Amino acid sequence: MVKVIVLGSGAAGLAAALAAREAGAEVTLAEATATIGGTTALSSGAVWVPGNHVHADGSIVDSIEQARLYLDSLDLGDTAPALLEHYLAEAPRVLRRLEAATALRWQPLPYPDCHRERPGGMGSGVRSLEPLPLEVPATVSALIRPSSAWRPPLTVTEMVTGAATPQLVSERSRTGTLVGGQAMVAALLKAVLDAGVDVRTSTRVTDWLPEGVVVDGERQRARVVLATGGFERDSALLKTFLRAPVRGLIGAPGSRGDGLRLAMSAGAALGTMSEAWWCPCLHVPGDEIDGEPVHRMLFAERARPGVIMVDQRGRRFTNEAQSYNDVGRAMHAFSSRDFRFEADPSWMVFDAEARGRHAFGSVRPGEPEPEWLLRAGTTAELAGLIGVDPAGFVETVDRFNENAKAGADPEFGRGGGEYDSAGGEPTLRPLSEPPYFAVAVHAGLGGTKGGPKTDEHGRVTHVDGSVISGLYAAGNAAASPFGMAYPGTGTTLGQALTFGDSAGRAAATD
Repeated sequence: MVKVIVLGSGAAGLAAALAAREAGAEVTLAEATATIGGTTALSSGAVWVPGNHVHADGSIVDSIEQARLYLDSLDLGDTAPALLEHYLAEAPRVLRRLEAATALRWQPLPYPDCHRERPGGMGSGVRSLEPLPLEVPATVSALIRPSSAWRPPLTVTEMVTGAATPQLVSERSRTGTLVGGQAMVAALLKAVLDAGVDVRTSTRVTDWLPEGVVVDGERQRARVVLATGGFERDSALLKTFLRAPVRGLIGAPGSRGDGLRLAMSAGAALGTMSEAWWCPCLHVPGDEIDGEPVHRMLFAERARPGVIMVDQRGRRFTNEAQSYNDVGRAMHAFSSRDFRFEADPSWMVFDAEARGRHAFGSVRPGEPEPEWLLRAGTTAELAGLIGVDPAGFVETVDRFNENAKAGADPEFGRGGGEYDSAGGEPTLRPLSEPPYFAVAVHAGLGGTKGGPKTDEHGRVTHVDGSVISGLYAAGNAAASPFGMAYPGTGTTLGQALTFGDSAGRAAATD
């Protein structure tokens, strides 16, 4: 019997382990940390899958042709066309296979494609999906990485549509019902355990061998699937490969580049090494995961009415309501004159009305402001607190206010796209009600995108163009076929499940 070792237990690793086992292999799943799920367990669990079956009643028609047109419109010359074709064909099939093999069930996510207005783009609730809430045995949930302490047991849909209630949160907490990435990991993990996969935690692989790997000092002859996540938690690798300093990390501490190092030692060709799933984020003092600092992604907050972002000059620099990936990338703007990344850190600024209606970080409406949330009676006074040019900042706010009154943003086009108002309310409103508030925002990432290049079945390719026998990769441990693009909410996990499934099957059957 073929033996397969899968390294990593996020979406890609669990999908690979399940697929390899279904294909007849003897499978070991090795997770370096003490819990299962990695960054997937901390996420919303969303997937972006064109042509999915969730709308099987025919109410919405999507097609591979439309999705291909859309992806072509986002291609800056850095995508992997063969892998994208495989994704478009295989991702819908993977969702169906997972529904047949696990308790995973999906519902539409109320977000359109991130660039809905481009050719082939689709509107809200079509290509982005999220897992339905799920109850699993306590023996399974006890193995999973806990959710972030500040994340309530609510789906994205419930939070966006206003269906979230204290009673629902209380009931979910009482029953142990899991949502989002927790639900995804739980469903996959239960299926993996039921299938007879040997699941090991606190098990780190350190060396690649032509016939396998070294697992906790023991040589193992096996085919190997790298699904260890990215390398964002290794400062040396970040300094080597990413083009800008990274201050904001939102993922699990296990993403230390183990898979990348193994692939490099095997002579793998690398791709998309300077790319990541970018995002703006803030740090609440005391927030940690496994003893390491962690940031919170700014998802809906920056798109709220009465909220803008300004750089270190006190000027707006982007459409705050666009996708988190695009806002995060905009924060990498470099000023050659001042020789600095002038939007990292930047500031999220809002007025009293926004403060009274929405939570910002850990601060809810009506709660006192902590030290990291700055407050001032006027915009000129706030400029002094955040250290920007008062005249330029006041002019920026006044100009935004005048344009917002007219329902337009001629500078950056905020409010002009369907994605901008996906949070359920118009995004443009003047900042007109004092006092005014500001919080520091850092350029962050949810995971790196670079790693060994693979073919469409996850086989790792050598620098000479050949396939490295017995070595496979998927998810953030592999070079992303999307290049710089982030087509829609859930792209990260959509590709993780799809290419994890493909890599696991290839490892079992090659």
